Amino acid sequence: MSSFPPASARRPSSWWLVLAGICVLLTGASAITAIAIQRSASEPIGEGEVFIADAEEAEQLIASDPDPQSAVRRVRNALGIEAVSLVDGTGVVLASTSDPLTGSRVQNQLMALGAVDHRFMAVATAVETGIWLDGVLEWPVGSVLYQVVSPLDDQEESILLHYDVSQLLGRRAQPGTLRPEATQLLGLATIFGAIGAAILVGHSRAARRYGEVAAESQLLRSHSRELQEANEGLDRARFQAEEALRLAEEKIRIRSEFVLMINHELRTPLTSVVTGAELLRSTELSETDRSVVLDSMVSDGARLQEIIDQILAVARIENRGLSYELTEVSIDEVRNALTAVHQASVVPESAETHLEVMVRTDLGALGMVVASLVDNALTHGAKSVSIGCTNESRIVPQLEVGLRPHTAAFITISDDGPGIDPEFLPRIFEKFEKSSFSSGTGLGLYMARMIIEALEGSLAVESSASGCIFQISIPTVAVGEKVGVGA
Repeated sequence: MSSFPPASARRPSSWWLVLAGICVLLTGASAITAIAIQRSASEPIGEGEVFIADAEEAEQLIASDPDPQSAVRRVRNALGIEAVSLVDGTGVVLASTSDPLTGSRVQNQLMALGAVDHRFMAVATAVETGIWLDGVLEWPVGSVLYQVVSPLDDQEESILLHYDVSQLLGRRAQPGTLRPEATQLLGLATIFGAIGAAILVGHSRAARRYGEVAAESQLLRSHSRELQEANEGLDRARFQAEEALRLAEEKIRIRSEFVLMINHELRTPLTSVVTGAELLRSTELSETDRSVVLDSMVSDGARLQEIIDQILAVARIENRGLSYELTEVSIDEVRNALTAVHQASVVPESAETHLEVMVRTDLGALGMVVASLVDNALTHGAKSVSIGCTNESRIVPQLEVGLRPHTAAFITISDDGPGIDPEFLPRIFEKFEKSSFSSGTGLGLYMARMIIEALEGSLAVESSASGCIFQISIPTVAVGEKVGVGA
């Protein structure tokens, strides 16, 4: 299982938070700018700005209408200025929203000067002619009004606007409605705010989902590890069961072969003993024949005794184990003990110069192993066997059992027999194992292995078609250069 949540629930990128932050900043900046614009638009403007703005708008309206009377009424309606007049270059009013003013001449000298000189003029002065609007006298003679003269471009006419004080104060105040720029900026602030909020909400949901999926993934990984450990445990149990089955089958095989071997090994000498006894009892034999029959019966009886002793010895070893009291002896004592196990056909090595070396062993057990190996070699076709002792290993072991001591003396048993079958070689030290067509119980090398291991040494073998060499290593107390032994 993957160590991360699935792709559909990946960890939310921090870049989304950065983008949300930018949107929040843009929202704040847009809102602040809109507020600043609206506040600026809501502040009272100067009189001159009012006069200029109204004059420019009035000029556009009059320029778009060829009828002067219609034009001044449009200005009145658009700007909310009641008294609007169109004056020619001599100061005569051509059209006005105040009918009594039409055809009259502007008496105010400053206004007249503005009209004549074609300059923008604005002044607060008393009117010399009453101003009537829709039949009502709005401003009688002597009323103080702001009067503005704004010449029209490329024309001799001028626009004359009249403001009373209250009207001017009202026009200086900005309208309470939102400015278009402020509206646009507030719209942008709203959009950016919505985008930022959507990103934050989406990021929060994605993070929560990621946390849920991560927790589920962690739980699944935990279950996966538990299942994997359970599977590994099952595999180990299966392997152990298979190994136990193999060992059981191997034991059954060995036991079957052992039963067959014992049946054969015991039946042959036992038959010989029984047959010899019947011959002695039922026929009259010469002394020579009787002697031969008795010798054969004794030999077969000894063989039966040997087989039984081996089986009992193995049973004792497996039930109680082997334990020897190891003592320090000289290599000369070892040589003498080995010489005692020589048989007539054993050819000793030529004696080597030997130094005093002390080894730690049990001479009786060691002699028993050497005797068993010599007998085994002669039994399996060797014509001559030689025994040697040295302070260094002289073979390349193909198989070694037991633990070789750190410092050791080595005993070699060499023969000129046919060697050991390579397929059988790995099993030669196992219980009841023996090569095909060979006699014996298959316990000799097994017992030799057990004894050597109890002596804290090792038993190695090197085999070839020209012979076989068994090498016994025994721990030393002091190692000299070389020690030889001869029969």
